[in-house]
Amino acid sequence: MAKHHVKIASLYNARHPLPQSSCTTPKNAPIIPAKSTNSARVSTPVLTDIELDFDGVTVYDIYPDPLPDLFAGTQLIVVGRYREGGPARITLSGEVEGERRKFVYEGTFRSEGGDDFIPRLWAARKIGYLLTQIRLHGEREEWVDAIIELSTRYGIITPYTSFLIQEDLWTEAGREEAAETLKAMPTAPVFGAPAVEEAEAQADLRAAESVGEEMLPEEAAQAVRYVGSKTFIFRDGVWIDTAYDPETMEPVRVGFGSDAYFDLLAARPEWGEYLALGTRVLFVAEGTAYEVVGEGEGESTVVIPTRPAEPTEPGEPAEPSQPTPGPSPSGGLCAGIGLIPLALGLVTVVLGRRWS
Repeated sequence: MAKHHVKIASLYNARHPLPQSSCTTPKNAPIIPAKSTNSARVSTPVLTDIELDFDGVTVYDIYPDPLPDLFAGTQLIVVGRYREGGPARITLSGEVEGERRKFVYEGTFRSEGGDDFIPRLWAARKIGYLLTQIRLHGEREEWVDAIIELSTRYGIITPYTSFLIQEDLWTEAGREEAAETLKAMPTAPVFGAPAVEEAEAQADLRAAESVGEEMLPEEAAQAVRYVGSKTFIFRDGVWIDTAYDPETMEPVRVGFGSDAYFDLLAARPEWGEYLALGTRVLFVAEGTAYEVVGEGEGESTVVIPTRPAEPTEPGEPAEPSQPTPGPSPSGGLCAGIGLIPLALGLVTVVLGRRWS
């Protein structure tokens, strides 16, 4: 009997997804135990036909999309974006043993600050969603552009987009070339072991609960670093902040180990984690690009910051085109509100604020 002759894309039901994607390959457990495990989950639903409503704030770009059913022994982490802060009410509703139930949580959405991991987690979920849309419906320009923008800004490199670490993504021409390269790539396989592996990788992104360097493919592991809310890509001997825009920013050149270097570190100790990357670093902070160079390599006159440090805003580029209807105001993604546990800890909402 032929193995893997299953059309993976046809099995995906966008409106009624399973609680967790699971594909069996020869390297994994036998098919019968895998089927039994999944059947056990499906036979014990805790909450079905789930809906989330938000009063008091505008929330959008929520993933997973659509929200799957919740089963015994599993949890559902929802990520999304919101505008402005302030008091809000979140209502989680769903079917429990045939009866519609509601769980209400009231709290305050923060206007700034939050955990560094939230924007990157949201980006991973969205990239997974977009890759699945491409698999199901074919490539669209706005989806490809969004994948490039998000992969670049947040360092979410997948096997499908690993070539991006070799592209010049800091110029408009470079991004256009990357988009053409991505569009020209062979269509994702829908049969056999490669299709299974790719479907599993996309499912992992769609359901990601954390994003770290350990998730990077081997070819990207040495070229990408996550530092707090920032992502750095190693290019031509320099660790470059993905927030850097050479078309609008002129870097302030700081000699490594110079007086200005240590004065800058004393004024902004929190920047030390960027400087710790090495002797050649280009990072953006408080609206200014700083490039650490060798002493005598044309250092700039460095103006040392004296005012209090401003809150970090890790997501500054304009929002990529949205593939689904809904609000799409411009602005960047802040670190977010944090975690909001709902329904006795079964569902967790993770939201990031977008700056106006």
